[in-house]
Amino acid sequence: MQIIIEIKNKITKLLLKKDQKTVDEIIFLPEQNISQKLLPFFDEILKKNNLTVEDIKKIEVETDLGDSYTSRRIAEAVKNVFDWVKNGNS
Repeated sequence: MQIIIEIKNKITKLLLKKDQKTVDEIIFLPEQNISQKLLPFFDEILKKNNLTVEDIKKIEVETDLGDSYTSRRIAEAVKNVFDWVKNGNS
């Protein structure tokens, strides 16, 4: 299983995928702040699908935003922390 944080055309989605097929998704409303909602929505999608963090093998960020956008930086930070924890944080 993997999670894709997709930020395209000013719409943010959290996609749960298995073997390249989308199993579930949460779409952020435009007024919802990614910095406040990303982790709670991450938790929600896991619980809704009876999964734990250990079931997620990878997080990817797909975006059409430039590097300077805060939303992209937040998504990348979550991905980087996940990778750091999964790889034994050494």
